[in-house]
Amino acid sequence: MQPFMRMENVRPISPSVADPSACLVDTIRRALAKKDLDAFADLYAERAVLEELSQLDPPSHPHLAEGREAINERLHQEILHDPVSGWARQLASIEVTDAIETDDAIAFTEVRTYAAGDKVIAQHLARKADGRILRDRVLLVWDSQ
Repeated sequence: MQPFMRMENVRPISPSVADPSACLVDTIRRALAKKDLDAFADLYAERAVLEELSQLDPPSHPHLAEGREAINERLHQEILHDPVSGWARQLASIEVTDAIETDDAIAFTEVRTYAAGDKVIAQHLARKADGRILRDRVLLVWDSQ
């Protein structure tokens, strides 16, 4: 019987978009923990669609961002500004929880905490292809005060 391997001798494998077999949720978790919205947007396919549903964007009129560049702009606008007033606000942290991933889909909950203490919950349910997000439906709820 071989002895157990000591953990300091194990190096984690860094998933990347270039490797479709890599765990996309871990890459998302790292990008959001660093508050790196550009890195998060880069995980979307060039022709991806982001569909947002919230109190302001109901199912009959969701907000759609089509293409990686438009998604990047939307992420910066939506995450760094108050959804009602549009005022800029300081993001304290983003935590990814409740994540699950299959070969062609990913789902995760994003918990955003702002400097003022208010929170936003974003529940993502997405299709993926070639290691990138292809279509992402996001349900958003936020503290009213």
